[in-house]
Amino acid sequence: MKKQNLLFIPLILSMGMGLLSCDFGNVGNSQTFQNTPAVVCWKMDMGGTALGTPFGYLAAPSILDVYEGDCIFISQFTIDYDNQPSDNYYTISNVLKEKVDEARFIERNSIELDDYTLPISNVGGMVDEFFIGRFFAWISCKDKNPSLRLLYNPTEEETDGVKNFYLQAKPSSSTESASEVSTIQVFNLLNFVQQNGSDTTKTFKNFEEKFDFKFVKANLKYVSKITDGEPEYKSLNSSDKPIEIYVFKNQ
Repeated sequence: MKKQNLLFIPLILSMGMGLLSCDFGNVGNSQTFQNTPAVVCWKMDMGGTALGTPFGYLAAPSILDVYEGDCIFISQFTIDYDNQPSDNYYTISNVLKEKVDEARFIERNSIELDDYTLPISNVGGMVDEFFIGRFFAWISCKDKNPSLRLLYNPTEEETDGVKNFYLQAKPSSSTESASEVSTIQVFNLLNFVQQNGSDTTKTFKNFEEKFDFKFVKANLKYVSKITDGEPEYKSLNSSDKPIEIYVFKNQ
């Protein structure tokens, strides 16, 4: 991967935007970036540990306590442009991070709630070609430690090839929080996109060459209210602007 200008806007789905906003600051010939999710990968041509981020693949040799496939939220990292070991990619340092828990993605012929009966007041999400098929979701609800799951019913009729994903939350206890609490979790859709996605070739971001992808289009619906045991779903995105989840075809 050739070095690229990092000052572009990643694809962010509205609602809950404050959690994943970016802030850039320059000190000398280094630059500090804040608040981005990332997926850990292994790149021999980048010296080992690397991260798939909205900025592309970044080498991260200083991170030793992660494994391939882990998902993290980085509150801060630095690029020192005067001390780069390669001209082909960026190496980052001063990484402040925390692990993001992986929630369940389930394919089944129903979207029954079971015990996932916690209403969700607000949802945001983030997708990117470099996330290796992951979808990061953050929610607001009256529970400090909810469990999330994403359901897909393959028997449900699609409109214009757009699939419906249903986000549900399970309460951690019978006692509600007095106020709204935010949490972030991630769904691994890599295999789903590989198996169910359509082929496409496109130029993206500021790369000049074209890349081959698998991708799916989806509406994300979440349980906003439950009345007499019946859920009411709201949509994260409008029906004419589906979420598009891309995976490099060779992944």
